Amino acid sequence: MKNKKFKTSDEFGSFLGLTALDMELIKQKKKLITKLVKARMEQGLSQAALAKLLDTKQPAIARMESGLISEVSFDFLTKVALALGISFTIKRAA
Repeated sequence: MKNKKFKTSDEFGSFLGLTALDMELIKQKKKLITKLVKARMEQGLSQAALAKLLDTKQPAIARMESGLISEVSFDFLTKVALALGISFTIKRAA
């Protein structure tokens, strides 16, 4: 299966054995991360400056922003959102 092509992320997730719930969690995290990166940039904060606000290290922010979804908890994303003054809502998918 070395050269298998996937038409959608859902198809790829299914291939990996992810459930629909797992895929929705990934989509929600990606959506929130995109919002947080945009807010950080709009506020003129570097990754290092944001890390300092969170009492963490810059590589943690870089991992979050690079899309390493599995390494980022919702607790961490919530902490980032609070530091940036961003609110978010999780809604059940239709």
